[in-house]
Amino acid sequence: MKSRWTAGLLALAVAGGLLFIGAPAAQASSKGRLNTTYALGAATIYSLLKGKTTQGVILGLGTAYAYKRYNDAHRAERRRYYYYPSRYHGSRYHTRSYRHSAYRYR
Repeated sequence: MKSRWTAGLLALAVAGGLLFIGAPAAQASSKGRLNTTYALGAATIYSLLKGKTTQGVILGLGTAYAYKRYNDAHRAERRRYYYYPSRYHGSRYHTRSYRHSAYRYR
């Protein structure tokens, strides 16, 4: 009985700590967000075909929100790729030799 109380208090302390500090947020890629959009869209269509309109409308709103989040993440990834290109596969406009080619000394 004493170990149950100890385990319960420990679980309560961990849960309280996560609520106080805040749990870390998961960072999904745009591909993961697109998969979520597809899954919610399929669930929406299935619910509407089965005649569950309230559930279908709620899932449809979730699908629209998931698509908006996907679109925002996709634009952010493209912006990040443009401004911070990879070291080896960067854009030719952002490489060091191209950027400073007009300032070479002769």
